[in-house]
Amino acid sequence: MIFAQGNSYSDLTKLGTLSRSQFDPGSIVTRNLYFEGGWVKAKLLKADNSVMSNDSFLYNFDKIDRSLLITADFKNVFEIDHREFKAIIFYVHDSAYLFKHIDFINDKDLFQILINSKDKYSLCKVMRTKLIKYYSSIGLQPARLSPLDKYEDIIMYYIFFPSRDYKKIFLLKKSAIEKAFRLDPDGQKVSEYLEAIGKKELSENDLMQLINYLNT
Repeated sequence: MIFAQGNSYSDLTKLGTLSRSQFDPGSIVTRNLYFEGGWVKAKLLKADNSVMSNDSFLYNFDKIDRSLLITADFKNVFEIDHREFKAIIFYVHDSAYLFKHIDFINDKDLFQILINSKDKYSLCKVMRTKLIKYYSSIGLQPARLSPLDKYEDIIMYYIFFPSRDYKKIFLLKKSAIEKAFRLDPDGQKVSEYLEAIGKKELSENDLMQLINYLNT
């Protein structure tokens, strides 16, 4: 694995295409970005297995277009071609968030790795955002983005089984999780665990605790 220090505007043009020019980091379009609070540093695992690490570059992820964005100056934002990278680690304060492509599911989404195991259960999630346009009382829809537009996040969880099969869960409900594990050897164990915690609707943290419990 090779670490490469990108150091010029040309590095960005090699990675992708110009997405937006004269980008305003405080504009309404930032509401569809994964990191709404600001752009973040990252390490990028490129398609050739080299790692690009440069504190001059900042990254974000467009949840509507499902595109990885990079900038060095906020004046020009580039969209990185999904074929040019395999994974990325975003650094936010003291936390690191790993995202990667899982091509056998699809080659467009970036999957956030919540729990990763080679031989046991793994857990990932995908967040997409849907733009809900504002309509006025007289039924007219503004041609441009409006401060009254709404963005709805849609989260899908993927559970990967030791058998290499996987299941998708949209709603973190007890019934949906039990259904996902119905044919799994640990299905009874899952039901007993969910019964013990006594919740019909679970949080992401609850689901992660379940997967960690199965992996012990």
